[in-house]
Amino acid sequence: MKHLKAFDEAQNDIKAVQKRLSTSSTILSGIQKNMAHLNLLQIGALSLIAVGSVFADNPCLKGPPVPKNAAECCVTPFLVEPSAFMTCHSKWIGQTKRQMAMEGIPRGCCVAECVMNSTSLYSNGKIDREALTKLYLDSTKSMAPEWNKITLDAIDGCFKMADSIKDEIEAGAKLTPSFDGEQICHPISGTILACMGMTLFAECPAKLFTVNDDCNKLKSYHSKCPFL
Repeated sequence: MKHLKAFDEAQNDIKAVQKRLSTSSTILSGIQKNMAHLNLLQIGALSLIAVGSVFADNPCLKGPPVPKNAAECCVTPFLVEPSAFMTCHSKWIGQTKRQMAMEGIPRGCCVAECVMNSTSLYSNGKIDREALTKLYLDSTKSMAPEWNKITLDAIDGCFKMADSIKDEIEAGAKLTPSFDGEQICHPISGTILACMGMTLFAECPAKLFTVNDDCNKLKSYHSKCPFL
């Protein structure tokens, strides 16, 4: 439990940057143009990514309504072990916090890019979809069989979403440093990881989801607000 709590606290530190990346009005516009061609799961993934900061009454600003880790409600497929995430978090959270206060085009999340680099999934603005799929599916081998299709559908939806907003993603990648020592990371990593985390949690099979007040509140929150 202590491990889950520490991991959850680390996630909270980077949520603001993920929201900036995933919820701009330009991203919402790009998603709306593509919804007619997507199935229900894909539409859910795109909506989760897009709606946050577009509206004045942003439900994500205050963070989760309960001090509970999502893994206590539903254990979902994962890309990397928590220790790998924490290594990246420790390295980049200082810059990430500084970027939280910046306006303009959303900046790429270096925590997410670090995670992708730790598995050799990222190169030159591209994510190796085949390798990413293998890692996610490997994590489902000891899980309920329903997760296989859910994971494949989520990957398909998230990559289609990213492709639909590629102009906005590339604009973020072309930013120049705004302060001494700032590292510019490509937004594609944060886009994919945020989408996958939200979609998998939202699609947790009913028989695997812990039903209680806290978990129900967390599920409602993450139907609108991203996390890795």
